[in-house]
Amino acid sequence: MSGGILKIIEYNGSELIWKSPVEDFTTGSQLIVNESQEAVFFMNGQALDLFGSGRHTLSTQNIPLIGKLLNLATGGETPFKCGVYFINKTEQMSIKWGTDSHVQYMEPTYNFPLQIGASGAMSLRVEDSRKLLVKLVGLEKKFSHVELTQMFRKFLMAHIKPYIARTMQNSENCIFRIDSRMNELSGDLHQLLIPDFRDYGVALERFFVTTVVKPEGDPAYEKFKELYIRQYADVAEAQLNQRVGIINQQTEAQKMVIESAGLAQKRAQEGYTYQDERGFDVAENVAKNEGAGNFSSAGIGLGMMGGIAGGMGGMIAGVTTNAMGQIGQPGQPGAPMPGVFMGAPMPGVGVPDMTGAPPTTPAADPMAEFRQKLEKLKMMKDMDMLSAEEFEAAKKDLMSNL
Repeated sequence: MSGGILKIIEYNGSELIWKSPVEDFTTGSQLIVNESQEAVFFMNGQALDLFGSGRHTLSTQNIPLIGKLLNLATGGETPFKCGVYFINKTEQMSIKWGTDSHVQYMEPTYNFPLQIGASGAMSLRVEDSRKLLVKLVGLEKKFSHVELTQMFRKFLMAHIKPYIARTMQNSENCIFRIDSRMNELSGDLHQLLIPDFRDYGVALERFFVTTVVKPEGDPAYEKFKELYIRQYADVAEAQLNQRVGIINQQTEAQKMVIESAGLAQKRAQEGYTYQDERGFDVAENVAKNEGAGNFSSAGIGLGMMGGIAGGMGGMIAGVTTNAMGQIGQPGQPGAPMPGVFMGAPMPGVGVPDMTGAPPTTPAADPMAEFRQKLEKLKMMKDMDMLSAEEFEAAKKDLMSNL
């Protein structure tokens, strides 16, 4: 500080708010305000003129509000008394906060009472120096950042708990998903708190919720937590089973494609087609249905299968055997007569009597033979071996031969 009545008024410390001890000075004194500072002149308990950063020569021209209260002599040599406060306007970062008791509300998703705690950090900055001095500082000569933090922590507790309860209850922030939605919760609470801090001339620059303390171990909480987990676990399990089922179906389909390709290659190598293979199946079914040895009725069905009947006919030999399974030659002792068997006669073969009379043949039933042939035609139509037109033509042909 300089001696005499002319003074240099400044502050280079780190306090948030500091009152200069210089109170008696005259016009012409120098006021130095550093960057991120403001200086407020108090007189008679009133916050009057405000100065920003820079060097200011005090005179009635730049302290008009004080000048109106003074009757300065010509030349401005008359001293006057005025308190000068320096306010640090830098942003105060990482101020910790936390609820001092549980916050109770009705959980919106499952509608059960819930108690939680919360904590985080915030940053503050002096926005209106006059308002802050009048509402908070009063006649204090200095006010530190620690004091501001303590004061606003108490102030915060009066507002933050009802805001948390209201925000959690009226939003879709399910307690079991809250950890993934901290940014949304922080933003909602920040907007609610900004007007409250502004009333004291302080800007709430940033506000973060970093932790939500859940009532782990509480029976009601644990019950609904299990329901919540089970809900998503069941959905995930159903989706997994669906994907596995699709994979299995695709595997089976691919397997059928591979097997079909192998069968097609096998048919090509052995020289027959799919229609030929179906014909073999029909021939086998006809043989089973007609009984062993009755090839007369199978003729129509086999003839329509592209000559299979010709191959089957070559397999039948007119070999006669006696009852012991021995082969006999006509004219030898013990040999049967031509066309005569020692056992039961073959179906459809006439048996002559011992007197030499011609063999007798049982009379055929035309309708029974017609029905058998018609059934075979229907079977071949059902197996797609005959078209509808071919079936009708064959049926018409059978009916014309009755």
